[in-house]
Amino acid sequence: MIRLTKEEARNFLLTKQGLLGHKHFSGKEGIMDFVRQAGSVQFDPVDVCGTSPELTLQARIEYFTKEMLDELLYQDRLLIDFFDKNLCILPIEDLTVFTQKYAGISYAEAMARRQSEPVLQMMIEIRKILSEKEYIFAKDLRHLESGNLIWDWGASSSVARAALETMYFKGELIIHHKNGRQKAYALAEKILSAKLLSAKSPFESELDYHQQLVLRRIGTIGFLWNKRSDAWLGIEHFKTFERNQAFQSLLEDKKITEIQIEGISTIFYMKKEDEKLLTSSHLVPDRSDSLSVNPKSPVRMEFLAPLDNLLWDRNLIREIFDFDYKWEIYTPKEKRKYGAYVLPVLYKNRFVGRLEIERHTKEKVLLVKNF
Repeated sequence: MIRLTKEEARNFLLTKQGLLGHKHFSGKEGIMDFVRQAGSVQFDPVDVCGTSPELTLQARIEYFTKEMLDELLYQDRLLIDFFDKNLCILPIEDLTVFTQKYAGISYAEAMARRQSEPVLQMMIEIRKILSEKEYIFAKDLRHLESGNLIWDWGASSSVARAALETMYFKGELIIHHKNGRQKAYALAEKILSAKLLSAKSPFESELDYHQQLVLRRIGTIGFLWNKRSDAWLGIEHFKTFERNQAFQSLLEDKKITEIQIEGISTIFYMKKEDEKLLTSSHLVPDRSDSLSVNPKSPVRMEFLAPLDNLLWDRNLIREIFDFDYKWEIYTPKEKRKYGAYVLPVLYKNRFVGRLEIERHTKEKVLLVKNF
């Protein structure tokens, strides 16, 4: 078992995340390196001063531009939009992990409520259209619709959108590109390689699936605990029993290492391969069992995205950084504590404040409302 002080734990997490010391991710190659390390970057369409993945990458990637991300997604096809924790951006080679999740473990359940007759008929029409066209928007199907239906979260949806999303969730369609918030869908078989399309499930069993996803999520943040957490969202059939089983198996296989953090009774777990980061160039030992920030490292201040990978478990952030953060954009106005759109401010290895931002589109003004 590795024992760390809270400061050492903070330094490790931030080094793992590329948020401490020199920016060691750079350009398009750096974007790919970070996304592969993290497994995925969570997406949200809200854009006040950049979307969540753009802000997440900007905080870590030297010379980052949003055009780089678009190129990797829709020209180079090295990244893809798909579901991990929620809707995310992930490496194209990992797509099988998530399409096979539905097919091999919970596909029948996930698709059962989507198989209404209007949706099935619309799917047939979509296949016909896409056999001749490169891509299609939901608005291109309006002439085929006869009404709306109740869809995710009890909300009303057009039949076209429901059919497109069903085919997308199955992996039959992928996002070809975006026009603002509008998604253009294309047949996966026309875009993806034959090798990727024919790939078999990477999971031998449900336990294997849980082990691999737990290991990915631990690697996404740096370390996690074996308890209920938003960091586990999107993992199917994953309650306390399954979580305990996955952690125990990973420990027995020596793929994770236990961490005891000073002042916290709960045990944390890191990937075995990440132990080397404890002696990385961004950290230096100041005594035999401790790590501190290298005094030669540059001082950084970063504004983190509301859905930044570091923040996937906000209870963990509260314990390690003594910082309580909640994205209140979906919280009723009268219940908000700070504001609708607030970014955490990271300075060196501490959260030192919050930045509330408003965008006034007509005036072309980005307003720092509170700091």
